[in-house]
Amino acid sequence: MMKIVVALLAAAAVNFASPILAQDAAKPAAPPKDSSPHRVGLVDMAEVFQGYKKFEDMRAELQADIEKSDAEAKLMLERMQKMQQEMIESKLAPGSVQYEQGEKALLDAKGEFEAFRAATQRKLARRESEMFKVIYSDTTSMVKKYAEFAKFTVVIRFDRKDINDETAPSEAVQRMNKQVVFHRAEDDITDVVLQTLNKQYESTAGSRPPVKGASLTEEGRAPALK
Repeated sequence: MMKIVVALLAAAAVNFASPILAQDAAKPAAPPKDSSPHRVGLVDMAEVFQGYKKFEDMRAELQADIEKSDAEAKLMLERMQKMQQEMIESKLAPGSVQYEQGEKALLDAKGEFEAFRAATQRKLARRESEMFKVIYSDTTSMVKKYAEFAKFTVVIRFDRKDINDETAPSEAVQRMNKQVVFHRAEDDITDVVLQTLNKQYESTAGSRPPVKGASLTEEGRAPALK
């Protein structure tokens, strides 16, 4: 009798486990994890921004628009000053029709100036924000391309400037707080990213002649992306 009970329990266990085993067998195998060692790269984003010729050109265009707006605002102010001076010299009696007309014209001119100034500030702020967005997108895209090319698995933003005898005390304290205390020279990809960005920009924009300097393929540096 005991043997029959054991046999029935074993059969039930097999029947209960079979659907689970079948489900496990139907699941796709997990993709193998990349076991290659990590390689960390470093990039000084501030230096890339400062040296990127596209950023330089965009800043120059923005500065030209700022100067143009300033010139327009100056003309509007001079016009208001002239209107005010004319009212003083005319010695119009307060409350007279001519005085009220002149006062209204002056207030209208002031309203136009305030509206122009507010609209200009918003427009220039949007332009500046868009400029930084474009440059940041260009830089991070190039960092990604070069990291994939040179087999970097992680790229960290850092400040490549170090402390020397000419460093001001206040600046030295800031540099002491850098996250990256030591790095190998070949892990700093700032130069190759910057030079490749400029090369790419010059080939598409053609607005400026190539900058004379070290080649991307000189000894000790990784080749540039194409």
